[in-house]
Amino acid sequence: MSRDPDPWSGIEPSPQRLVGLRIERAHPLDVYWTRAGDGSPGLLLRGVDPACIPDRLPKPRGLALEVEEGPEGFEARMFLREPNERDVFRMLCYDVIAYSGSEGSASAATASVFRRLSHWHSLMARARTTAMEPHKIRGLIGELCILERLIKQHGFDAAIRSWVSPDDHPQDFAFDTRIIEIKTKVAGARQHVQISSLEQLESAHLPLSLMVVELAHSDAADAISLNGICDRIALLAQEHGIAQEEALQISLLNRGYIRQDAYDDDSYRVVGVVAFDVREGFPRLMRADVDTRIPKANYTLDLAHLGAFEMAVETVFV
Repeated sequence: MSRDPDPWSGIEPSPQRLVGLRIERAHPLDVYWTRAGDGSPGLLLRGVDPACIPDRLPKPRGLALEVEEGPEGFEARMFLREPNERDVFRMLCYDVIAYSGSEGSASAATASVFRRLSHWHSLMARARTTAMEPHKIRGLIGELCILERLIKQHGFDAAIRSWVSPDDHPQDFAFDTRIIEIKTKVAGARQHVQISSLEQLESAHLPLSLMVVELAHSDAADAISLNGICDRIALLAQEHGIAQEEALQISLLNRGYIRQDAYDDDSYRVVGVVAFDVREGFPRLMRADVDTRIPKANYTLDLAHLGAFEMAVETVFV
C-alpha cells in the first residue's frame, strides 16, 4: 500500500453524514479513510466481528474510538481529537491496517485491530506521562548515534530494520552477520557499564559486539540533544519516503520517545566510542549458565579490565 502523507486531504467533510474513501488493498475488513462532520480525520473499519470486540475498548490518547452496528454490520470508527497529533495518528492508522491486514478472516483481523490499538494505547500513555530519566535519555542518544553510523554504512532500510531494541530484543542491533549491544556512559565517570539481563550478552550463533559510547555535556555547536538527534535522523528518513519515516517514528515511540521540550535541555558531544568482542572468556552472566531458579539478574562490567577483548570500532560496522 502506497503511503499518502495526508490521506484525508481529498475528503471534504459533511455536517450531515460520514464521508470516506475506501483504501484500495486486500484486507479482511472494509477499510476507509474518513472525516467526521467537524473535519476530524478518522479511520473506518466495516465488517468487524462483534464476537472479537473486547468488552473494554482501548483508549489511545487523543483519539475517540467507537464501535456500533451500522447498515452493513458492525463497524469500528476512530477519530483524532488533538489536531497537533495528525502525524502520529496517520502512523497509527497505517500501522493498524498493516498489522491486521495479513489475517485470514474478518474475525482474526478484528482481534488484531484491537490488539494493536491496545499496544498503541500503552505506548502513548507511557511516552507522555513523564519524561525519560537522564540516564535513559543518554542511552537512547547513544543508540541513535550508532544508528546514524549504520545508516551511512548499510543504508537507511537495512539500518532501521537492524534496530531491534524497540521491539524488546535483548540487544540493540541485529544483522545477519553480527549482534551489537550499545552502552552509554558519561565522560569522567567510572569505567563501569550496567548489563541489565542474563540475555543481553548472550548470542547463540552470531558474533556479539559490545560498544560503549562516551558522552560529555556540552553547549558547543556540534553538541546534540535528544530532540536534535531524533530530528536529524528523521530528515534522513524523509529522504527515503514516508514508510521509512514512519518506521523510524514507530521505533522511537516503542523506545518511549515522544517529543517533549524537556529533551532540549541537555546537549552532549560524543567524545569516544570503544568496542569489545564478546567472545569465549569474556566476563558475563548468561541464561544458559545460571540456575533456572534465578529468573533475572543485572550486573556491572568494569571496562578497565576488558582490554584483551577490545576490537577496532570500524570492524563492527562492516
